[in-house]
Amino acid sequence: MSKRTLMARSIQAALLVTTGAMAAGSVAQEEAVVEEVVVTGIRASMQDAMNTKRNSDTVIEAITAEDVGKFPDKNVAESLSRLPGVSVSRDFGEGEKITIRGAGPDFNRTLLNGQTVATADWFILDNPARSFNYTLLPSSLVSGLEVHKASLASVDEGSLGGTVIVNTRRPLDLDAATVNFGASASYGENSEEVDPSVNGLFSWKNDSETFGALISATRQENTVNRAGFEVLGWADTNENGIMTPTVMGSPLFVQERELTTLFASVQFAPTENMVFTLDVLDSQLDSDNMNANWLAWTGRDEDELEQTGTIKSNSTVAGSIMGGGDAVVNYINRVSSTETSSITLNFEYDTDAYSVDAAVGSTEASGGTYRETSWEYGYVGGDYSYDLGSPSMSMTPSPTDAADFGAGWIWGGEKPTTDEEQYAQVDFEVPLDMGMVTGVKFGAKMRQAERTQDRKVYSWHGPETYDAAANGDIGWNVYLQYIFNECPDLSSCGLDALGNINTGAPVGGNITDQLAQNRDVMEEIAFGGLNGVAADYAISRELANQWSVEEDTTALYVQADFETDNFRGNVGVRYVTTDQTSGAWSFSGDSWGFLTLDRDWLTPSQLDWVETDNSYSEFLPSLNIAYDLNEDMIIRGAASRVMARQNWSNLSSFESYGALNSPNPTGQAGNPNLKPFFANKLDVSYEWYYADASMFAATFFYNDQDSYQVGSTYVKPIYDQQTGQDVDVTFTRPENGPGGTATGLEFSLQHDFGGFGVQGNYAYTSTSADDASMEDKVPGVSEHTANLMGYYENDDFGARLMYNYRSDFYNGLHWNGNDLSTDAYGQIDASATWYVTDYFQLDVEALNLGNEQIVQYSEYEDRLMSVYENGRRFVISGRFSF
Repeated sequence: MSKRTLMARSIQAALLVTTGAMAAGSVAQEEAVVEEVVVTGIRASMQDAMNTKRNSDTVIEAITAEDVGKFPDKNVAESLSRLPGVSVSRDFGEGEKITIRGAGPDFNRTLLNGQTVATADWFILDNPARSFNYTLLPSSLVSGLEVHKASLASVDEGSLGGTVIVNTRRPLDLDAATVNFGASASYGENSEEVDPSVNGLFSWKNDSETFGALISATRQENTVNRAGFEVLGWADTNENGIMTPTVMGSPLFVQERELTTLFASVQFAPTENMVFTLDVLDSQLDSDNMNANWLAWTGRDEDELEQTGTIKSNSTVAGSIMGGGDAVVNYINRVSSTETSSITLNFEYDTDAYSVDAAVGSTEASGGTYRETSWEYGYVGGDYSYDLGSPSMSMTPSPTDAADFGAGWIWGGEKPTTDEEQYAQVDFEVPLDMGMVTGVKFGAKMRQAERTQDRKVYSWHGPETYDAAANGDIGWNVYLQYIFNECPDLSSCGLDALGNINTGAPVGGNITDQLAQNRDVMEEIAFGGLNGVAADYAISRELANQWSVEEDTTALYVQADFETDNFRGNVGVRYVTTDQTSGAWSFSGDSWGFLTLDRDWLTPSQLDWVETDNSYSEFLPSLNIAYDLNEDMIIRGAASRVMARQNWSNLSSFESYGALNSPNPTGQAGNPNLKPFFANKLDVSYEWYYADASMFAATFFYNDQDSYQVGSTYVKPIYDQQTGQDVDVTFTRPENGPGGTATGLEFSLQHDFGGFGVQGNYAYTSTSADDASMEDKVPGVSEHTANLMGYYENDDFGARLMYNYRSDFYNGLHWNGNDLSTDAYGQIDASATWYVTDYFQLDVEALNLGNEQIVQYSEYEDRLMSVYENGRRFVISGRFSF
C-alpha cells in the first residue's frame, strides 16, 4: 500500500476532526515510514512510536495508541506538545493549536487520513484561518499520528514548520464484532461543573473479510468558565512617549459546549487486491456563550494618570482617579454553533506491478455566531484605581451597585461563516529494480475550496422599531429608548434578579465581586418584548465584513524511493498551482457602510460586488536520506522547499474594528493580493536506538523563509451609531515583508528501566528577520521548549507524571493594533490507568495541577495585557472493549 491515507482515508479522518467519530484503520503514509506493531501498555506504545520514527525515511516524530480509544492523552494537542519542537496554546484551558519549530499555528497543516476537513468558527472574534483546533478532535478516535518535520513530494503542501498526519481505524482492519464503549465525567475547578461524555463504536466484518462496516457515536459536554483581568489597549494619545491603558477590566466568559457526532465507514473488498471505502460524517457543536466585562475608561484620563500614577517601561502601570472616572459593564449574549459534514469514496488497487489509490469527496461546514446581543450600562464621575504589578483594580460605585449603572446602549448582530471543499486525487506507485532505485510514486490532486463570511448588525434604534400610536409617544420613538425608559439602570426589569457573584479571577480589588449576568432577561427583552411591547430591531449588513475567497489548487508530483545496504530515502518534486478569487463589496460612504435588509433605512447609492484574482505556481523539491551507521545508529539529512498559503481572512477585503468610543480606535483589514510564504529547509539528525524502548536523538534544523508578514496602516472614518458621528479608525493591513531565518536544536531521550522509565526532550529555536523591526516578532516562536515524563506500569496498573514548558513567545498584533506576547508557561499533568479486567479499564487524569496563569503583555512585561487562570481539571473515565 502506498498513500492510501492521502486520499482514501482523508474523509474518515476528516470525520474525526470535527468531532469524534471513532474511525477506522490506520494505514501508513509511506511504506518506509510505518511499521505495524501490536502492543500493550505505556512502554509498548512508546516503543511502537519509536519504531515508526526509526524506520522512517524522513525526519518525523510519532505517537501511537495501543488499542481502540487508548490514546495517551484525552486531548490530542496535549500529546503533541510532548514532542520535541512542538508547542501548544491553551487559551481556554486545554490544548487548541500547535506551533512547530518556530512556525505558528497558521503555517502548519493537520491532515486527517491525508485530507483537510471543512471547519467553521463559532467565536465571533475569530477570523477564518488555516490553523486546526484540536479541541474538535477526540483522542478516542486516533490510532496514531506522525509529525513530518521534513517535506515529502507525495504529501500535501501547505506547511512551513511541519505536517501532522492523523491516522484512524478501518472496519476491515479490526476484529469482527469489535465493540468499544466509554464514558467519562470531567470536573472543572473554575466552573464547579461535572461534564459527562459518552462514546461508542461497533465494527463488523464478514468471515471472508470482504465486507465491513463501522459506526460510532460521540456525545460530549463541556462547561468553560474563564475569568481574568485584561487591558484592551495601550495608547500614547498625547505623543509624549508614555503608553497608558485605554480600557481595562475583569471579564467572565462562560460557555456550554455540546458536541454530537455520528460517523459511518463501509468497506468492500471484491478481490484480494481491491478495496472500496465510503466514509460519512455528520457533526454538530452547540457553543452558546456569554461574557461580562466590567471596564474603566482609563484612556480618557491619560494626562492625569501619567502625572499622578506610576510609570515603568514607559507605561502607566498604576494610578487612580477620584470623582472623574467613567466605567461600564458590557453584557454579551451569543447563540453560536458549528456543523460539519463530509463524504468520501476511496478506491485502492494493489498488484505486484503497480498500485493505484484514488478518491473523490467533499466536505462542508457552516457555523458562527447566529445571534448576539450586547448590553452596556455605566456611570460617569466615579472613582477607580488599578495596579498592573499585582494586578488589582477597584471601582466606586462597585460592580455590585446595580442602581448606579445607568442605561448606555444595546447592539448586536450575527457573523456566520461557511467552508466547503471538493477534492479528487489519484496516486500511483510502481516498484522498480533499477540499482538503488526501488520504486517511483507519482500522482495528482485537485481541490476546489471556498470560504465565506457574512456580518449583520441589529439596531434597536432603527426606524419603525416602536409603534408610538399604539404604545404612546416617548420622544425618540424607537424600541431602544423604550427599553431604557423601562429599564433605566441595572436594578430594574429583573436585570439584578440573580444577585451577586465572585468570579474568582486572579486579580485583587472589588472588580471580582460583580452583579451576575441575567442572560434570559436580556434576551427576552431584546428579542421577545417588554411589558407587552413587542421587540423590534433593524437588520443591516455590514458591507465591509462580508466576503468570499475561492481557491482552486492543482498539484502534480513524482517521487523516487531508493535504498542500498546502508542508505535509504527519497527524492522528488511537487508542482503546485493556485488560483484565488477574493470577492467583497465596493460601496459609497453615504450609508456609513451598511445596507438595511428588512426595512427602508440605510442604502448606499453605489454598491458593487468586486472580485480580485490572485494566482501563483511553484516547484517544491525535496530530498530525504537516512544512513545506518550500524544497526542501532542512524544519521538523517533532509532538504526541501516548502510553502504555506495565507489565511482566508487575510486574503479577503474585510474590515473590522473595535469599540468606537475608546481613545484612538483601531481595526484590521485584509489584502487579496497577498502571496504565499515560501521557505527553504534543512535538517540533520542523529539517532541512537540503544535498547528496545530506549533512544537518544539530536537534530539541527534551519529554515530560510522568503517573507514574513508585516502590517501597513491607513486611517478611515467610520460611523458611530451611538453618537451619530464619524470616528477616525486606524486599520492595520497585512503585507508581504522581508523574510528571515529560524535555526534550532532538538534533543530527546527515552529510557526504560523495566517497569518504569523516563522520557524528556528540549528544543531551542532562534529566529532572525531581514527587517530589523521584525526582530523577536515572529509569531508563535518560543526560544525554549521542554518536556519531562516519568512513568510506571505493571500488568494491572500504569501511571504517568508529566511536565510541559515553553518560554515566552510573540503572538502578533492584538485586534487593537498593539503587539501581543505570552509569558512563559509550565504545566504539570498526571494520569493513571487500572486494568480492572481484560475487558474493562478505569482512567483518572488531572490537568494543570499547579493552576498556572496565562499572562500576556505588550512589548514589556510591565505593559500587561491579560491574566487568566483556567483552573485545574479532573477526569475519570471507564472503557469497555470486546
